[in-house]
Amino acid sequence: MIPQIPHDLTQRAIVQDLAHCWHPFTPQSLWGREAEILMIQSGSGVWLTDSLGRRYIDGNSSIWVNIHGHCHPHIIQAIQKQAATICHSSYLGFGHALASELAEKLTQLFPDGKLTRVFFSDDGSTAIETALKMAFQSCSQTPGREQRRHFIAFSNCYHGDTMGAASLGGVNTFFSRFNGFGIEVTHVREMDELLSLSSDFTNTVAGIVIEPIIQGVNRMTPWRRGLLRELREYCTQRGIFLICDEVMTGFGRTGKMFACMHEDVTPDFLCCAKGLTSGYTPMAACLTTEDVYKTFLGAYSENKSFYYGHSFTAHPIGCAAALV
Repeated sequence: MIPQIPHDLTQRAIVQDLAHCWHPFTPQSLWGREAEILMIQSGSGVWLTDSLGRRYIDGNSSIWVNIHGHCHPHIIQAIQKQAATICHSSYLGFGHALASELAEKLTQLFPDGKLTRVFFSDDGSTAIETALKMAFQSCSQTPGREQRRHFIAFSNCYHGDTMGAASLGGVNTFFSRFNGFGIEVTHVREMDELLSLSSDFTNTVAGIVIEPIIQGVNRMTPWRRGLLRELREYCTQRGIFLICDEVMTGFGRTGKMFACMHEDVTPDFLCCAKGLTSGYTPMAACLTTEDVYKTFLGAYSENKSFYYGHSFTAHPIGCAAALV
């Protein structure tokens, strides 16, 4: 049994929270005034326990992250073993075996062998940022594709909160005040609206971003069957990159390893996070094709390198957790 924190210490933690903490997606003027603040102390399997010993079912898997349950002994053991070896080393100028193995395993999840390259980052938003920047830069340094600077996303979508990812957002509550910043985006509702766009416009589009099979912001909204397959064909015919946001849907949440597999679709970019480490440590990955990768190769003087990254890219503890 997890010991309770004394009531006075729980109250002290709440007072400190109200004085200093800022919670995501939260009207702070109402925080702690309309409902009790629950101080979560521990987790086991599907259960969360607060500081007063009360238990709750983790109904949304800690924001769709924890797919293997809290305190899974195999994951904890892998993290402890890695922490005793090395916790962090830069992935800029160095490699390490865990990242190499994880990248290979991620690419092997797609039997058609089209997704061959993996770029690691920190969370879902940065995985989307990676795909957007790669798609944009790939077009900009490929002869005949330099004009492709625009992106298309779907109404009511959610792809993260960093500026590029926020530019894609289709929910006004979250994103309307940031319109005009970030990337150029057009929103559509369905394939019919996409098909109505002129070729003059689609020739300027670098990529189309979608949460495959189901949208997951505010509520769960399934796409009609066959839409993803139609979208793949649409992008292929027009030379547009297809970017699948599998941050929520990846790693078995929809019954397949990735949601796009329900319609036998392989995107040009696949973004994953959350379930990659089951929430035990922040980590994300963007998978892409060898064709995209090759557009970044060239002499140093051509300046084609992908100048993007994070301090915790390919974090060894994250890789250890993901490989369990």
